[in-house]
Amino acid sequence: MKNILILAALSAVILTGCGNISPPFKAEQTTVTTAAPTVSAAASSEAESTVDEEQVKYDTFIAEFFDSNICFSDTSALVTEAMKGCSFETQTDSSNGVQNISLKGKNGGGMIDVLCIDLSQSDLDHDMEYILENFGDYYFGQTSAQMSGITEDDFVSSYRMTSSVVSKGKYQRYGSVQKSDGMATQFGYTETYAVLSENKLTVVSGAFLSTDMMERQSFSQVMGQFRECVGG
Repeated sequence: MKNILILAALSAVILTGCGNISPPFKAEQTTVTTAAPTVSAAASSEAESTVDEEQVKYDTFIAEFFDSNICFSDTSALVTEAMKGCSFETQTDSSNGVQNISLKGKNGGGMIDVLCIDLSQSDLDHDMEYILENFGDYYFGQTSAQMSGITEDDFVSSYRMTSSVVSKGKYQRYGSVQKSDGMATQFGYTETYAVLSENKLTVVSGAFLSTDMMERQSFSQVMGQFRECVGG
């Protein structure tokens, strides 16, 4: 279970937009030259150093997490319940404590990972909220990277939430994708949902790409079924 691949970086999910507005006519053209702000080499180096320190801190946490005294619980019953009525062709494989579900539609496909980690014997030196947020971000990055050819500019919506973990914590992060190459449009959806309760961290994380918008909608409904079954 401890040989799970650790990703070194997460993809940032950012909503961006741009547009050009032209005046109805141009009576006179004026050229204005604006000097670009200069950034000293020292300031640039300091910013890069801060980013590097944060990445090292994050990678260290993930390594410590999988090297701590954790164990995986069976999630087959959860998968069976959540997948009832699913319209996609599915295939489930279990390895390293993770249930991996492959989904195939007429115009696209995707995957869902389901896992439950028992932290009751873990010796992690972090509070529960820190673990929930960082592991959630880790898995979201791992999952969204499965959508080949998709970059942060292709996300048309994004959301991230972490609730209080005094007694039960909930993490949710998702993004919708729309990308066109002039001939076809790809519609995608990726989501990570995690609940931390009674020292058990349950995670459902999936991604899907299709040329059919309705298949993306069907996939998001499957993820909704998992959220209901996990609770929180």
